[in-house]
Amino acid sequence: MEMIAYQKKQVKILIDILASLNDHDYEKINILSDRILEVFANGGKLAIFGNGGSAAEASHIATEFLSKCLVDHEPLPVLCLNESTTFLTASANDYGFENSFVRLVRAYLKPNDILIGLSTSGKSKNVLKGLVEANKIGCYTILWTGDTISTFECNEIWQVKSNITPRIQEIHLLWGHQLAEITEKKL
Repeated sequence: MEMIAYQKKQVKILIDILASLNDHDYEKINILSDRILEVFANGGKLAIFGNGGSAAEASHIATEFLSKCLVDHEPLPVLCLNESTTFLTASANDYGFENSFVRLVRAYLKPNDILIGLSTSGKSKNVLKGLVEANKIGCYTILWTGDTISTFECNEIWQVKSNITPRIQEIHLLWGHQLAEITEKKL
């Protein structure tokens, strides 16, 4: 019974986070969808990346754009930067783990592209450095994180009102799904 009580508590936490979302939160997704479609129309791309569970979410979200979420469409120019374990391990070995995304950003992103970095803690050095590098290039940068981030310079910081990693990741995936769905509807 103790584990059932724990599970119920965690589900209640997620329900409370979902209930705290307001029109501004939904409007952010709508505005970002418009920005993404404008970038696509101008020949640009969306890139997304993260570590660990956030890397899996980044891959999942990118796939929704490349394949489909709900509506069949042509593949969209979306790239997941964390999918090459060969590159990431070689780069981490040669340049340090904190620089593992910097070279990918330099190789693939151009001014006005969009980069979304996922870091549940808001402290993942390699994700933050990748976003900083994208800022230097002239990309539009967004950090998806929990509520523990201090100040960090990027165009937007989207924070989940939680410090519980699985709950943060669940909301990040919700944002990603909604972003893909709304973008598909607007195609």
